[in-house]
Amino acid sequence: MGKLLFLILGLLLGLLLARYLRGPRAGRDLSAPPPRAVPRPMVRVGDERIDNDEIRALIRQDRKIEAIELVRERTGLGLADAKDAVEALEQTMR
Repeated sequence: MGKLLFLILGLLLGLLLARYLRGPRAGRDLSAPPPRAVPRPMVRVGDERIDNDEIRALIRQDRKIEAIELVRERTGLGLADAKDAVEALEQTMR
């Protein structure tokens, strides 16, 4: 009877220890999609305006990559910021 009691106590202590060691993160749902990134606001460099007719014409012709390159060339923006600016301009054109 004493061996059975020690076995049951050992199992209970092991389960409690395992639950304690798992911590509060154990209940996370890993099948859920990751949170969305917050979109960056359009960046403006000095007094440079990126909203001009040449860039709009490139967007209308579905030459968005060339429009992004033109924005980068004229403003000195990075690739991601220039892309965001061209996409924002494209949304205003719709």
